[in-house]
Amino acid sequence: MRTFWEGAFKGGGCVLLTLLSALAMSGCAPSGPSPEDVKEFLSQPQMQFKSYDFDPKIPLENRIGPCPGFLVESMKSMDQKTDYQAYTPTPREKDLIRGYLATLPAPMLQAYRERLLGIYFVKNFTGNGMSGWVPDGAGRIYSWLALNPAAFDKTISETLTGRETSVFAGDAPVTVDCGSKYKGVLYTVLHEGLHAYDYIRGVTPYVEDMVVYSTRNGKGLGVSWDVWQSIKKPRSDADFPHRDRLHFYGLGGGAAIPAAEAAKVYKDLMDSPFPSLYASRSWAEDAAELFTFYHLTRALSQPYAIRVAGSQPTTLEPMKAGKALGRARRIYGFLYPASSAAR
Repeated sequence: MRTFWEGAFKGGGCVLLTLLSALAMSGCAPSGPSPEDVKEFLSQPQMQFKSYDFDPKIPLENRIGPCPGFLVESMKSMDQKTDYQAYTPTPREKDLIRGYLATLPAPMLQAYRERLLGIYFVKNFTGNGMSGWVPDGAGRIYSWLALNPAAFDKTISETLTGRETSVFAGDAPVTVDCGSKYKGVLYTVLHEGLHAYDYIRGVTPYVEDMVVYSTRNGKGLGVSWDVWQSIKKPRSDADFPHRDRLHFYGLGGGAAIPAAEAAKVYKDLMDSPFPSLYASRSWAEDAAELFTFYHLTRALSQPYAIRVAGSQPTTLEPMKAGKALGRARRIYGFLYPASSAAR
């Protein structure tokens, strides 16, 4: 998940982010964005509740469609891309998304009915998708999902293999096996869908700092959650080598870990409490990945295995042999019937 705040929003956003970076380099700890900066951020079209013409009575299946133009433009600005385009899913693709939504736990679907603005598609998007949040002016947070339609053309295993290998420089001998039954877009529905649920219901203390600045005047920042000391810093006993060098999809300066180090990286992952490399980026990504692989293996009965080829081939199953399964049960078990959660 990426956020518009982490990107540069139009107007004074670039100036603010440059200022914060300069203060950090000089050793001065910035106190966060000013009220004027927050006001400017919230004035953008994609942050305006009225931009979405939302009606909670509209069925979820009728909220699936092309991304609104104002949102596409903001994504172009965020990623400095010119080829992002709104995409209209075919009837078959809409049926596929409808079916994937139907597998979700009832509490998540109820949250979506109440506050999910739309499930949008953006062609040529960098990565598999993203989610966003929108305040309504009355203290409530709404959310939306944006999906990359390219994931319709790949299995979920191919999609996740592409994500994992993107962190390695060179031809990494890594494959992810999540079966061939589901398309890659299922991964985006689960992962970004959990972010949306987190925005709406609050799985973690907050999904991103700007939510707190915008809705609570910054009160509540700096707390801990589960194995995390702060939103982007795990506790020392949960951290592992190479975590700070993980850059996905060519973002953040591109792949920084040599492909030859893949086996060592995944061994370190298995010693950690995280279900995937991507989960170690922040507590928001950790929450989304825990749910994704818990739902995939427990509710949909699909495998989750990371295979590293080489002179000593290794197969790793974080949701079986690692510490992640116990965390997922503890955090998400309430969403499922007892018979399913205990599997």
